[in-house]
Amino acid sequence: MPRIYPFRALHFDAKKVGSLDSVVSQPYDKINDETQAKYYARHPNHVVRIAKTKEEAGKDKYREAAQTLDRWLAEKVIVRDTEPALWISHQIFKFNGETRTRKGFVALGELAEFGKGGVHAHEKTLLKPKQDRFALMTATKGLTEGHIFMLYADPKNAANAALDPFTKAPPTLEAKDDYGEIHRAWRVTDPKAIAAVTKDLADRDIFIADGHHRYEVALQYRDECRKQGLKCEGNETFDRRMMTFVNMEDPGMVIFPTHRLVSGLASFSAKDLLKKISAHFDVKDYGPASDDQRREFVEDLRIEGQVKHAFGLATPDGGLWLLTLKDEKIAETEIKDKRAPEWKRLDVAILHSLILDRALGITPAMVEREEGVAYCRHFDEVWAALPKLQAAFLLNPTRLKEVKVVSEKGERMPQKSTDFYPKLLTGFIMNRVSFAR
Repeated sequence: MPRIYPFRALHFDAKKVGSLDSVVSQPYDKINDETQAKYYARHPNHVVRIAKTKEEAGKDKYREAAQTLDRWLAEKVIVRDTEPALWISHQIFKFNGETRTRKGFVALGELAEFGKGGVHAHEKTLLKPKQDRFALMTATKGLTEGHIFMLYADPKNAANAALDPFTKAPPTLEAKDDYGEIHRAWRVTDPKAIAAVTKDLADRDIFIADGHHRYEVALQYRDECRKQGLKCEGNETFDRRMMTFVNMEDPGMVIFPTHRLVSGLASFSAKDLLKKISAHFDVKDYGPASDDQRREFVEDLRIEGQVKHAFGLATPDGGLWLLTLKDEKIAETEIKDKRAPEWKRLDVAILHSLILDRALGITPAMVEREEGVAYCRHFDEVWAALPKLQAAFLLNPTRLKEVKVVSEKGERMPQKSTDFYPKLLTGFIMNRVSFAR
């Protein structure tokens, strides 16, 4: 894999802003208009003013973000460490009634093209978010306020073993996110520990779990800086990007499903759709759905999905159906794309290929442009959104082993195939390119 480096991190000064809870945020793509307004009201120095600045008539929001960053640096609201360090990252959260801790560490990772240097992607990306992040990175001169979440495989857990002794001290930074989950970070400058972690990761492949848009933008920004002949000083170069590395074997790994919300089609009929897909899918009707029927459906979807490819279809009039692929061989014969068999057996690939694209006409190009389909994480969000939709498709989560295998095959899953939980906080630990003066 590419080399990793300690770095001089940027972070908020708690003496200036108070609790870090009040200034950090969920990743930019999780911030809707309502959340943005909430963050603006929460604190005058909230990172949202940089990460996702409000649109105002006559103003360039990216220039506004850059000016805000420069002002906060001058006022020492945000400070930069003087010594390069790795950062231990612990996220303590509740899942299925139990408390878990996901362990990792934050470092700069040397950028490499996908499939080269041991870096693997597993998801396709969307055009608008990449344009947005590139504009922000350019305006702020290489600020990275959010993380790229990287996975690696190590059954021996050597990197965490080298870092665990440092967690006996109080954390350097701590914050609680919007869901009540705890995020802790310890600054590590010990040369032996840094050398041990660097050596352990040296020959391992890494897989992007979350942050595909940010990684592609980092490559684009690197190439633009090279074209301009720009130079850097220190470890914080445009050839490297801040990343959080987590062992796939970590017991704190959790993936949520990402459900599909369909709207804006010229016409939609659940009856016609079910007829079109009847040759390939068994259908169980739960509608008109009551709360009890929805709960039964969610449990059936989970159980059926353990052994088969199963999806839910919900409509605003209370319709609710469980769709189960009749035979896995159908995916391999009916999906005509030149893809690896492992890709064709993904739930999201089957849904997008056989239902969204073939039956509803929502093409891959439309998905990339965010036309016809949107996304949400929780079942409750699906039920709340249904009155404004034509339909919703509900999924089981992608499995971690599928992420690894598909990535190694050089394939990309459809956009929003995975939702790792909890998210890494924006504004908790940051980095900025250090250009030579």
